[in-house]
Amino acid sequence: MDTAPDGLYAVPPGALLYEGSVLVMKNKIGYLCVSGGQLQTTSSVTKDCDWKVTSTGFMMFSFENVKNHGFMKATDSNVIIGPPGNDTVFEVKFNPNGSVSFQSTVSNVFVGIKDPEMFLEMA
Repeated sequence: MDTAPDGLYAVPPGALLYEGSVLVMKNKIGYLCVSGGQLQTTSSVTKDCDWKVTSTGFMMFSFENVKNHGFMKATDSNVIIGPPGNDTVFEVKFNPNGSVSFQSTVSNVFVGIKDPEMFLEMA
């Protein structure tokens, strides 16, 4: 098993994706959070960045913001915050660099605000 730069064992990204887990997502732009009811990125983690994972099928998940209870929801061209439904299900794709990408099951939209490669951390 690989080790992280600080000497700890690296955790495979899929290990954090289980029913009821709470995690934060980070890409090159920042942490994915909810601010003013909208999906935003920030440079530091706040309670607005905590996402509760719900398993919706094999390799498919929904993400509910712990603080405001809105779900990541796909439109034709974007990911917004809204109520649960068929458009809140995302399929996980594992990337060679250890990141994951989440693609909507109803459109070709990826989670990530211009950068779909997300690194997962426990909240």
